[in-house]
Amino acid sequence: MACALSAEGQAAGSLTVEDGYDLFASGPGTNFPGLGPLVGVPLATYDFGDGNGPVGIGNTDTIVHRLDAVTVPAIGDTGTTRLEMLALQLATANPVNFGGFGLDTYYITLQSARGGPATLGSMDITFTSLEGGTFSSFFDVFFDIRIGALDGAIVLSDSLRLTSTDVPWDREPPPGAVVIEGINRFLNGQDNGADFWPITPFDEVHPNGAVHRVLTAAIPEPGSWLMGATAVLMGLGYVRRRRGA
Repeated sequence: MACALSAEGQAAGSLTVEDGYDLFASGPGTNFPGLGPLVGVPLATYDFGDGNGPVGIGNTDTIVHRLDAVTVPAIGDTGTTRLEMLALQLATANPVNFGGFGLDTYYITLQSARGGPATLGSMDITFTSLEGGTFSSFFDVFFDIRIGALDGAIVLSDSLRLTSTDVPWDREPPPGAVVIEGINRFLNGQDNGADFWPITPFDEVHPNGAVHRVLTAAIPEPGSWLMGATAVLMGLGYVRRRRGA
């Protein structure tokens, strides 16, 4: 009897996605008009406000908070959650001269990082089985473009809407994903029956040509950290030489 009740409870819970966090890395194909190809700038750590302080989050450069639990009556139904993008850090893959401000590396950050308006949105989650389905979402992204550094001078502040459509999701993280219990794993406190993992890559797009290609954040191999750091240093060295000339 106990086993039967447990199985029934898990099945009912399988039509729920709890509120939680999505940790993403920006992949090749991310670009912005006038800036060209963009790469993610990892946050390294983040404090989720759960009393554990800052924790390592691998190569995460984008953090999304699903603010509401979603429960539907039956397979095939759709529920909605509010969204907030808590962090976004991107940089130009190569030095560019954006808007005539000079050849440099330019960075995209959220206005909320400096106390500006929050980047909010909404997600419709459809259950096509007990183990997953599809989702569509949008964000009204309030962003700054900065020159030279993540905290460099702001050369443009603007907003745009990014949308994604019919993206698949399931209950299991891909191999190597950044997994944090209570944040993006075992959200119901006992198993994966209410977890939510977008199947990546997928694109968030705007009609002006802006694309944010989204990947599940992962723990990079030590060698890839070194290669990434070397590439950034080489790019900064190039900019300094140009300025010196």
